[in-house]
Amino acid sequence: MSGLKRLCTVVFVLACAFSLASLALTWFGPWTAAASALFNLEAYAIAVLACLAVSALGLVVLLCRALFARRTVRTVEIATVDGGVISVTRDAIAAQASHIVEADGSCAAARVRVDAKARGHIRVHVRVLPHETVDVVAKGAELHEELVDGLAAVCGDKVEDVSLEFVEPESVTVAPDDEAPEAAPATGGGDATSEITVSMGGSRESEREA
Repeated sequence: MSGLKRLCTVVFVLACAFSLASLALTWFGPWTAAASALFNLEAYAIAVLACLAVSALGLVVLLCRALFARRTVRTVEIATVDGGVISVTRDAIAAQASHIVEADGSCAAARVRVDAKARGHIRVHVRVLPHETVDVVAKGAELHEELVDGLAAVCGDKVEDVSLEFVEPESVTVAPDDEAPEAAPATGGGDATSEITVSMGGSRESEREA
């Protein structure tokens, strides 16, 4: 859930709770007289009215989402053969995309999102986690081509869009500066290193979202 949706949900719940409590206390309990008297205060009455308006708007939004929200598609029709239908699940598409990204061992699929309609129109978004620093432009073009070709074996010509998002690598490799002065020999018999690797933290568990 995004930050905006979370904020709207919190505001809706608090508004419902306040308006319900303010009205219920005027009908039940030992404080009915005091709760009713509070409505003589203009600020309190306006606050209750505003909370009721927020509650009503939230209920309308929830009703519209329940009536008109798009049904989640779990199986996509790929082709029709001799009157039969060939279909593939979104999980299978996500698994194929993850396998392609992780094939050469240089990257991991941190997250795979598959948006699809029942009769095709498949969109695949992959969040790529490099194990080390990579050339994002070159690696991105390579992975995009491999994904388009590899997903065609599973989805045929139903794939409309493939997008990649590269995230912070697990480790950053810094190439040595060729123009830097030659380092003095290390004491104690140690050998000079040809690269410096700065760890960016432990490995991240890959997540697939179909």
